[in-house]
Amino acid sequence: MNRVDTQTLLDYAKFLFEANEDLELFLVGGLAVQGIYSGRIVRKTSDIDILARKNDAEKLVERMRENKYEVFYNKSLEKYSVYKRTDGIHIDLYPGKIGKYPIEKIKNTDIMNGIRVISREDLIGIKLYAYLSSDRGKKKHLIDIYSLLISKERGKKEIKERELDFEYLFGSVFPFVSEITNLSESFIIEKMCEIDEKVLEQFTGREVRLIMKECEALKKFYEKIKIERKTD
Repeated sequence: MNRVDTQTLLDYAKFLFEANEDLELFLVGGLAVQGIYSGRIVRKTSDIDILARKNDAEKLVERMRENKYEVFYNKSLEKYSVYKRTDGIHIDLYPGKIGKYPIEKIKNTDIMNGIRVISREDLIGIKLYAYLSSDRGKKKHLIDIYSLLISKERGKKEIKERELDFEYLFGSVFPFVSEITNLSESFIIEKMCEIDEKVLEQFTGREVRLIMKECEALKKFYEKIKIERKTD
């Protein structure tokens, strides 16, 4: 299969979302991180990951089949893999959930570059779940998490900066990741901010400093949350 560059994948994702605007599709995965949010492409991704409600996923699958795409269902991963070998496009379509992470837990979305993409905070949750629940692809998931920690949101016409919503992360995202991984929030935060030299090698010195700064801010916020929970 031909390797497709990030911009080509983004262009195709935009076409796909606009052609199926009657369906509620959400861009997730590496393309959402590196193609939409990241200030630069830290790692390459080779596919388009889409999360959709089950009915919308099944409708999209039928439309793709009608357009001569090959479609396979991976029962163990509960996802559809959609290919068009002539142009190298590969889509992973998740009906209703990614692993144990259901679509109902996705609270914040936005339309960016014609694509409905989930928020940085929700992406961090999905990436954390993947990082903590499987040995496969751990490095890429941590790279994506770090990219999200220091990223900027790309709006329709210009880049718009906003801080991560710590209240939402600690009020919704981290508690749910804790629930589905059976790991404590403190352990999750420690693992997320654990020094991994091979991962940090992918970032510039300035980016590493920003990552460390954001991790320290997360730890301090968590300590504040623990105190507040004890006093409630």
